Amino acid sequence: MENGWTPSKLGGADMNQGRIVVVSIMSVLILLLTLVVASVSYSAEQLSLDQAVAMALANNPGLKAADAQVEAADAGVLRSASGFLPKVNISETWSRTDNPLMVLGTKLNREIMGPDDFNPVVINDPEPLSNYNTRLAVTQPLFNGGREYIGRSQAKLARETSVQERERARQETVYGVIKAYYGVLLAKAHNAVAQQSIETSAANLRLAEARYKAGAVLQSDLLRAKVQFSEVKEMVTRSENAVRLSTAGLNFAMGSPQADEYEIAGTLTPQELKTELAQVLTDAQAKRPDLVAMELNRRNSEKSISMARTDYLPSLNVMGQVDWNSAKLAGDDAKSWAVMGVLQWNLFDGLVTRSKVKEAVATNSRMRALEEQTRERVQLQVRQAYYSASSSLDRIAATATSVEEADEGLRIVQKRYEAGMTNFVDVLGAENALIRARTNALQAVYDNNVALAELKLAVGTL
Repeated sequence: MENGWTPSKLGGADMNQGRIVVVSIMSVLILLLTLVVASVSYSAEQLSLDQAVAMALANNPGLKAADAQVEAADAGVLRSASGFLPKVNISETWSRTDNPLMVLGTKLNREIMGPDDFNPVVINDPEPLSNYNTRLAVTQPLFNGGREYIGRSQAKLARETSVQERERARQETVYGVIKAYYGVLLAKAHNAVAQQSIETSAANLRLAEARYKAGAVLQSDLLRAKVQFSEVKEMVTRSENAVRLSTAGLNFAMGSPQADEYEIAGTLTPQELKTELAQVLTDAQAKRPDLVAMELNRRNSEKSISMARTDYLPSLNVMGQVDWNSAKLAGDDAKSWAVMGVLQWNLFDGLVTRSKVKEAVATNSRMRALEEQTRERVQLQVRQAYYSASSSLDRIAATATSVEEADEGLRIVQKRYEAGMTNFVDVLGAENALIRARTNALQAVYDNNVALAELKLAVGTL
């Protein structure tokens, strides 16, 4: 064949080209599939504030601990019912003795006494005797000074307290997530400001270079522009690090691994304050969970005084038992029963009861003082959060105006510098003023969002 081509070689070339086409198509398909999967994964990582809160409520260890405390309080309520119910016990006792009185009593219980057992020699020096005693005993409380009723009331108050404490833990968890979520938004917004600033700084650097090359300014202007550009680059680095740290903080608040990454949805936007101070102060006194818990603890301490005084009153219980005595395990050679009513009255116990009552009264006084202190602290927290939220709206308006003015000021100074009507120090001052204005504006909106969340937390409605 011409040019050295043969049918086999030609067929091989076609096959190689076919393989190349197939591989290329497969590569394109794999690339497209990868992009689709990446797109799906990326969209799956979108995280709204509500989702972040839901994750925290499901995963936060502090809430799990609070849930366990509620379960323990439920067990306490169940245990408090035991004071009204009978106690039933069964026991098996083995004994072997040559004690004369015990041998005589054992024979009587087993109903094996005979005439020979009344022989003084046998009575005084009996042979060792083994016995198995099976006893079923029942004790029913009738009256114990009201101890059972007071104990049940205290258990229920303790459970209500744990529920309120759990609710407060939930609210604090939600607040922590909200603050961390807004912190991520703030860090990203700061990063965006830093990116804007580096563009502005780069433009000023180019302007200084052009003026320097034209011989219109000294080298010092160019050096100042380079220093400013380096500082802004450092600001970008710090802002990127702040994004990473705030994201880790959000993961911690949600109870998820801190290495997880999410695309946070939304931006910081101003929120209006739609309530009056008098109303939120009233709501806080009624709805704040930890304040309600403090009130329940105070009521429980009052019950403790009544509980301590029950020792001054008599107690009455009924007991019944059935005994089986035998020479073998679990035998029933002889059976006997007994019913008893036991009345007890503490006439003097060495001032123990009196000291318990005094201690309970002192504890109740302490709880009253702590409750009053908590109410005052709650009121202060509500006022602080309300004033912060209120002032944040004025700050937002002021900083928004500052950004517009600083932006316009920088534009004017740049034009003046370009025309040789001012020095570069004024340009740097205007640039830094714009950076501060943008940063302050973001901080004002962040403080507004956090203050409103803090107000809800202080009121107990979060």
